[in-house]
Amino acid sequence: MVTTVKREKPELGRSFRLLWLSVTSSCTGDGMFLTAFPLLAALLTRDPVLISGITISTKLPWLLFSLFTGAISDRMDRRKLMIGADITRCIIVGTLAALIATDQATIWILYASSFLLGTCETLHTNCAQAILPALVKQDQLVEANARFTSAQVTSAQFVGPSLGVMLFNAATVLPFAADAVTFGVSAALIKSIPDEHGVEPPTTSIRNDMLEGLRFLRDNMVLRRLTVILTLLNFFYFAAAALLVLYTTDLLNSGKLTFTALSIGTAAGTVASRYIITRLSRQMSPTQTISLSLWVWAISSIGIAFTSNRYVAIASFVLLGIGNGLWTIINTTLRQQITPDRMLGRMNAAFRTISWGVVPFGAAFGGLTARYLGLRGPFIIFAIVMIVCAIFGKSLLKPLAAHEDN
Repeated sequence: MVTTVKREKPELGRSFRLLWLSVTSSCTGDGMFLTAFPLLAALLTRDPVLISGITISTKLPWLLFSLFTGAISDRMDRRKLMIGADITRCIIVGTLAALIATDQATIWILYASSFLLGTCETLHTNCAQAILPALVKQDQLVEANARFTSAQVTSAQFVGPSLGVMLFNAATVLPFAADAVTFGVSAALIKSIPDEHGVEPPTTSIRNDMLEGLRFLRDNMVLRRLTVILTLLNFFYFAAAALLVLYTTDLLNSGKLTFTALSIGTAAGTVASRYIITRLSRQMSPTQTISLSLWVWAISSIGIAFTSNRYVAIASFVLLGIGNGLWTIINTTLRQQITPDRMLGRMNAAFRTISWGVVPFGAAFGGLTARYLGLRGPFIIFAIVMIVCAIFGKSLLKPLAAHEDN
């Protein structure tokens, strides 16, 4: 008789569950933001440059403040910083909801709100990824990051966007009011996490801490190369993604339902990657997995760039999500394994300052490209860049392969 041994899922502990629930709550609000902000912006203007300004104002804080908030996250109680960021976001979105309810919202108020929300996001995200290795064991990081990423994506790109569109259709103010509630719930959950953040008392200035994070990223070949690749991809991806609401209406000849389905498709793909990443990590090296993600992205970008069929577009976004999940889980785990705990906040901040700091410029590039070359232009350029990266993936990933060999 053959006995089948059931593989138990690793128990990651109460602290991880609280962090997971907090991220799920706040990311659900972020998902409502993801659809509600562009839909509101589209009611105020049809200019692709002005609409891309929402992405610019949301991501510009990563360029301006991420190094500072990363240094802060290595000097103070990360839980309290996350609580403060959530409470501040609750106030910002609550104020915006009041302005919308009284018909006083303008495109410039949307820019200001998204900029402030993006600033708080830099602090919250740097703290969340820095605190994670203190809550689980080293050999649980891949599984923890898989669950963490799955929660973020399911909430921010599946549940949140669907709720955002549904609430927006009921009343424009509702998704923003609900967003404020999710940040309040997130703050309450984070407050319950015990003091396990592992931050050592600071002995240097914030300026030196910021520079140390940049130097660590610069001097580590693996981290430097991963940063360069993601920087390139983010620039051209967000050149296209910033115009997704116009892509849906003008190129797919569809409406809010399809716009939501594209986000849900990406989320579904990313969540699906969680269930294959553990097995892949046993059979493939990190280099091979990341190379696979580049090819998945390349194939999906071709479908997105050239189709006018909503179903092909949705399927392509599902594939895009699978590539995103594979990249994100392996990339995040590598950064956490390579970096000392005391440097995690600053390293993540330096990584995002560069790789996310280009997003506003990419969004501006996409808006201008669409204005002068047509709306499909940024999507075609993104596909070309992805194909080139996939073809030359082996060369691009040489530092990572050398790290594995050593």
